[in-house]
Amino acid sequence: MFNELIEQFKAAQVAAADAYHAVSRAERLLFPNVESYLHATKTRSSYKTERELSSFCRDLAAAIVRRACRNFAPPGGSLSIAREDELEECGIDLHEALEKGEVPDLDALWRHLERKFSGEGGATLAYEQAARSIIDGFYLKPSSEMKRTSSGVVIDMSAQSEECWNRKGQRTLSVYARDRVSACFRGLATVARKASFDELASQLADGRFLGEEYSSRAKLSFSGLDVTRFNDKWQCRFSFAVGDALSLFISEFGAAYLSTRG
Repeated sequence: MFNELIEQFKAAQVAAADAYHAVSRAERLLFPNVESYLHATKTRSSYKTERELSSFCRDLAAAIVRRACRNFAPPGGSLSIAREDELEECGIDLHEALEKGEVPDLDALWRHLERKFSGEGGATLAYEQAARSIIDGFYLKPSSEMKRTSSGVVIDMSAQSEECWNRKGQRTLSVYARDRVSACFRGLATVARKASFDELASQLADGRFLGEEYSSRAKLSFSGLDVTRFNDKWQCRFSFAVGDALSLFISEFGAAYLSTRG
């Protein structure tokens, strides 16, 4: 499947080279006394052709991994797979194969990804990654407690903001906080979907609120979650049901990572 595509690409390179050479020969007949560097037709060197094939194989391997991420992620969740790690694990060296004149066995890469990540394998890894993003987002430690109040479960998220230069009193998440906060909310969306809080999952997965301008103490209200945005933190108040689901999720999928955070 994928190996055949590489063969097709190599055949296309040969056909293109033949076509360029034909044009080059025709040009030389028209301009027999012109130095070659002045010719309009530029033929590719073998180095450029090899580099093009190498780039194609790398990009194809990346596309295969992205396909696995989409196919094997749990409903409402996201899965991250490291391309280079998986190539190494299944014994594929793209550069070495091409140096030998062989076609890298990317069909074998796909079979490896299917075996490793289909079914529970991919879902479990995705949930562990979501738990890690939540733990990092809230800076949780083994000693951290989720504060239970009369109205819900409260956790503070460090979320540094900066003033909008053209709108007095308005703020946005700082560039340093945005990736971590975004990853945390994607993780929370995964928790919500797994626990069947579908409306909350859809609201959090939308993510547009992360780029909004806001004033200090401005609130966001979701289904089962209220967020109060201060200058240097976002205070998340979960309903008891959502808070309990979050606690259970972290216990099940984040305990190992949480134990490493002293």
